[in-house]
Amino acid sequence: MMKVSILFEECKEDVGFDGMVFHIRDDIQDLTQLANFLSDAVRGAGYSYVNTVAFEKDDGDMVFGDY
Repeated sequence: MMKVSILFEECKEDVGFDGMVFHIRDDIQDLTQLANFLSDAVRGAGYSYVNTVAFEKDDGDMVFGDY
C-alpha cells in the first residue's frame, strides 16, 4: 500500500492567476489504481480531455486505469 500526493501550481504569468491544486490518495495497491489516481489528478488540474493513463511495463505489457 502507498499514499500518493501530487501538487499542481499555477503561475500568474502562464494562466492569469496564482493557485494550487493538491491531490492525495491513500491505499494505492497496484498500477491500475495509480493510473486511476493520476488521471483523476490531471483532470482536476484542468486537463479535462484526459480519459485514462497507462503504464508500459518492462516486458511491454500495458496497464491502464479502469475508466
